[in-house]
Amino acid sequence: MKGLCSCQNELLLDGPLIGAVGESVVFILINPPSIPPTKISWISPSNKEIFASLGDGEIIHPDYTGRVSVDKTTASLELSNLTLNDTGEYTLSITTGGVERRGKTSLTLFERIFTSPIISTGGTIIAGSSSVNLTCDAQGTIITREWTKDGTPLFPSNSTTFHEENRTLSISPVEKEDNGQYTCTVSNPVSSVSENHNLVVNYGPLSVHISPVPEVTTGDRVSLDCSADSVPTASFTWMLNKTEVGDKSQLVTEKVDQIHAGMYTCTAWNSVTRHNASADHMLRVIDETPSSGLSDGAIAGIVIGTIAGVALVGGSVAFGTKKAGVW
Repeated sequence: MKGLCSCQNELLLDGPLIGAVGESVVFILINPPSIPPTKISWISPSNKEIFASLGDGEIIHPDYTGRVSVDKTTASLELSNLTLNDTGEYTLSITTGGVERRGKTSLTLFERIFTSPIISTGGTIIAGSSSVNLTCDAQGTIITREWTKDGTPLFPSNSTTFHEENRTLSISPVEKEDNGQYTCTVSNPVSSVSENHNLVVNYGPLSVHISPVPEVTTGDRVSLDCSADSVPTASFTWMLNKTEVGDKSQLVTEKVDQIHAGMYTCTAWNSVTRHNASADHMLRVIDETPSSGLSDGAIAGIVIGTIAGVALVGGSVAFGTKKAGVW
């Protein structure tokens, strides 16, 4: 924002200004004189004359020795090694051609922010029964603290609350949906620092599922796959007709037979939550029909030939009987 004034003799100074502790700031005169001023005076917020010049001579207040530099042509002031005590209103007075002109501006100082890693309390976190506090500590001039989860801003809810001006985020109870990356961003006008924390919520197993293979033929290769929604990853046990047959998520049988038919049960186990869940699947095994090795045409030919042979034999017997005088 620029200073505004309807007075012809008013100086226009850049500002309000914002600075960081330990750094520098430059007070700029927007409407400098067309010729170098014969006198320059800068007054601090505590009414100390920081700098004064008259002709070629200059005086710098002892409290500002080594911190002040003034352009005697434009009357701009650079102030270095800033402290919080430098906050306030500054006044510039210049004299040119016997006419004195004045202007004012303000400076606000902030300490740059330094943060520490987010601290999580609650130990092993289990969905539905645990609570957790995430604490975001920082040093410096803190204006805002904001929390996000996976990039989405967090707001108070039935399970989420904030304490000590957002320093601590509390979740109670924690659910499986609370898994994710939490970010605390601390800001002021001269700095912004973020810290991340990956929150792991243990849950499950849920939604146990066996890949469907309802029917197979003897001699086939069969693969049954079991899955579950779980953190950490669940371990698995397979039962066939109440007899244990496997301990992996995948159960493979290279050549099935009737002994492999029946009810398969997959049980998922979470070693942290101490919970388990199961799913059942019925597998039917069909016996393969024995094959003669002949084609349908060959089989039909054999049938027709057999019928013809029977007819021929019958005819021969009848002819022989007549010749012998039976008929």
